[in-house]
Amino acid sequence: MKASVKRPLIRVDLHVHSSASFDSKSDPELVANRGRRLGLDPIFLTDHDTTRAAVRLQASGRHRVVVGEEITTAQGELIGLFLERRIRPGLTARQTAIEIKEQAGLVYLEHPYDQFRRHLSEEAIEDLADLFDIVEVFNARSDDKTNRRAEELREVLGAAPGAGSDAHTLNELGSVYVEMENFDGALDFLGKLRNSRVVKGRLKLLQMAEAKFRYRVRRQ
Repeated sequence: MKASVKRPLIRVDLHVHSSASFDSKSDPELVANRGRRLGLDPIFLTDHDTTRAAVRLQASGRHRVVVGEEITTAQGELIGLFLERRIRPGLTARQTAIEIKEQAGLVYLEHPYDQFRRHLSEEAIEDLADLFDIVEVFNARSDDKTNRRAEELREVLGAAPGAGSDAHTLNELGSVYVEMENFDGALDFLGKLRNSRVVKGRLKLLQMAEAKFRYRVRRQ
């Protein structure tokens, strides 16, 4: 009887911003390069109300990129992942979620209870309960209580668990990440995300990996 082959796991940070967002100055290419050095691959880019940087980064062919967008809806923010085109802000939360689905994208509810961010309203969450694919159970910018409530909500909704740094600076990238099997496309990603592991507070280990990467590059 053959022993099962253990496949190497990948690391992904599902909530990242670049200078395409109004509140970040991180050049998209630098975000991708640092992500690679930290062992984060592919790069998920979820800028506010735009996919411009993610699409350009993907088109360059130098990086594996998942195109996302943190969309401002009439009831708060909502992330779309694996998007083919930008979704305009200002729609209702339900219409936004429907437009994400129409692109075969994934509906990702981020920081649902964080009072310091434009989170989705309780009424909108109830209205969209059947449309959520992923709930962010750990946001590096949210406190522990807020993240615990998000995990409880995920269990009620039966959604897959997501996590992200919500990085707006290069130094924040990878402060929390998801460890999971490699995937091919949105549906495969969603299935494998259900068996993933959220890793918190391990940025120092990632920075060690970055240092090793730089050393190998210098030796070439």
